[in-house]
Amino acid sequence: MTALILIFLLNYFVDPAVPTTLVYPPFGHCMGMYRAGTEQLAILLGGLVRFDDPQGLACVKLEDWDDPGTSDDDELAVYGVNSGTGHIIYNADMYTLGLYGGTGSDEDELYKPHGIAADPSGMVLVADTGNQRVMILRRNGSRLVPDGQIPGSFIEPWDVAIDGGGKVYITDRAGNILFIYSSVADSLPVLIELSTPGGVGAVGTETWFHNDESSIVVVTDEGSTLVKIENGIIVESADIDDCRGGVFNYPAIDFWGNVWVTDSLNNTIHKFTPDLEYLVSFGSEGHNDREFTHPTGLTIWKRFGQMFVAEREGARYFWIGADLIDLTIESTGRGLQLDGILTEKAILDAIITGPDGSEVRRLFEGRHSAGQLHLQWDGCNSRGVPVEGGEFGLELVLQPTYSSKGYFRKTFLEDFMLDSLPESATGRGRRS
Repeated sequence: MTALILIFLLNYFVDPAVPTTLVYPPFGHCMGMYRAGTEQLAILLGGLVRFDDPQGLACVKLEDWDDPGTSDDDELAVYGVNSGTGHIIYNADMYTLGLYGGTGSDEDELYKPHGIAADPSGMVLVADTGNQRVMILRRNGSRLVPDGQIPGSFIEPWDVAIDGGGKVYITDRAGNILFIYSSVADSLPVLIELSTPGGVGAVGTETWFHNDESSIVVVTDEGSTLVKIENGIIVESADIDDCRGGVFNYPAIDFWGNVWVTDSLNNTIHKFTPDLEYLVSFGSEGHNDREFTHPTGLTIWKRFGQMFVAEREGARYFWIGADLIDLTIESTGRGLQLDGILTEKAILDAIITGPDGSEVRRLFEGRHSAGQLHLQWDGCNSRGVPVEGGEFGLELVLQPTYSSKGYFRKTFLEDFMLDSLPESATGRGRRS
């Protein structure tokens, strides 16, 4: 619950036609507000600054804000780059905003900054693009103060990321280099040559990641390619045409290793599997729910699946949900076949019901990975006995695994006819 982003109540049951790859958190989480725009910013900052070319975002649970034994784990520090004014806008506490910087080249100023990253200790890194440097900032209570620079010679530092082990990743767009530092004090980074690296996301020895030994880096290159790097080598890639996109901006990695990336030209967010197989795109152009206007920055708090998105005149806040798309349900005469694509690892219940509504067969119960879903029913009940023909139903219930679990679920219902049993199966076959 932050002053920077605002949200709206989502009903517990959701119409299957409503996209739910991302959902809005419930009212009790932040009192019914789901986005921050120009008016909200003016109220909270007294008109000191307007949104002007929002860019990178970062979110983190600060050690100083962590009170063990309380339910404050979803209370995050969120930092957003307002590139046009050279500012960082952030929540100074859970109720007020802070402002750092201003256009210039002094130690406490920024010039056309882009990417930003933060860690639980209160350290903040910002790619100060126009000043060709990456600044180190520290939280001092509710204030941000400068604390030096990342060592290195940069031409156009564009984005920065910090993994759970303290490694720092910096893209230099004009320098065609991804820099990997072992820490902010490292003066001998590993250099990886890329064409025109832009946004970068990274995980490594993360507390809130499905595999705490994984080390993954994803980079947008030339705005048209998304690459995954392990041990300095590109191991996977995705092309902008894979998702019919316009441009790749900033990427982020979620708890399960899926990769999300903003597309400011098509006003959407694309989602890929950990192997960079395209899954789904969420959003379209506009100012209404599930719409964006020039989305750029993107950040995810992995533990609870909280997502923050920057756009031209504000920012939005979502929870990662789950959806089933490209769904086809076909009767096979004496059975049923279902195919579709799960946009997120989900808790799934698939039940065949009889003419009286009672359960005949449970096709699936439990967690199912994102990607292809294929289920079949052979016309038999749970004991393997063929059932009589007639009108049957399929009930498919989908719930996410993140915080949105329990706050929403999506139900698909389909009626279908099952052919009658052949005479030989009924025991009434003709004797010869």
